[in-house]
Amino acid sequence: MSLPSTSETLVHARRFPSTMISSTSRRRHPSRAQRASAIVRASASASPARGSDYAAAAATFVSSFFYDGDVDTSDGEFRALVGACASDMRRRYGSTNSLRVIVDDEGCLACGGIEVRKYVGAMDYESYVRSSKGGEDVEARVVERPVVANLATARRARRKGYGKAIMRSLEELCAERGFDECVLVVEARNTRAQGFYKKLGYKVIGSESKAKALEVGPDGRSRETFLKTLVMRKSLTNSLENVDPVTIAAVLTLVFAAIQGSDALLDALYVNFGIDLGI
Repeated sequence: MSLPSTSETLVHARRFPSTMISSTSRRRHPSRAQRASAIVRASASASPARGSDYAAAAATFVSSFFYDGDVDTSDGEFRALVGACASDMRRRYGSTNSLRVIVDDEGCLACGGIEVRKYVGAMDYESYVRSSKGGEDVEARVVERPVVANLATARRARRKGYGKAIMRSLEELCAERGFDECVLVVEARNTRAQGFYKKLGYKVIGSESKAKALEVGPDGRSRETFLKTLVMRKSLTNSLENVDPVTIAAVLTLVFAAIQGSDALLDALYVNFGIDLGI
């Protein structure tokens, strides 16, 4: 698995678990107790990182992005990556108090930060300059955008609403600081992560074909690589800007078909869009 080097805008490359839908049995609507349980899980509050929270967040981020399965926390490469990531987080978020975490007695359940970066349109300013696309008026087109970075959820805490809670906290932070939008960068091949962000209202506004990244190879060593990334944006003031016409068309098609009595389509509407027709 790969992720951008610490000198670049971080790419959210975490793979989200898929939601399995059975096409042979009718979906059971969640009971009142199940709904209440889901609300409790999703209502976990994020707080500003303090002291040792940076190291705990770094450990969660590194294990989530660099490793698949169990992690040997005593491994030298792992410890080096965590140390470098913790230092990078303190540098990028410490002075602005922009890292949010959800922690328990065992460590960091989820984390994410906001870093304000310069953009030219939908392209990061540094990438824009490296691509030699600059011009005499480029500085006049530079804008500052709040970018979500270092978003990760510990494996033991996934599918419990913590990722959404972190995103909600970061969006509130952006609004408090006067921004009317929130953007993020995701690996182009990571369709699961893209699906997660689209459900939260993010739309693709641009891409970069060769973004710098780090990956851990079969030998356990980290190395630099390049990958294609997508820039996604969400308006914090105008929800209509976040509407995806393709998604609307898909929902309408599913609703029409579901009304005809297809259990599989009813399941798809409920799981992917939260729509319960009560049929």
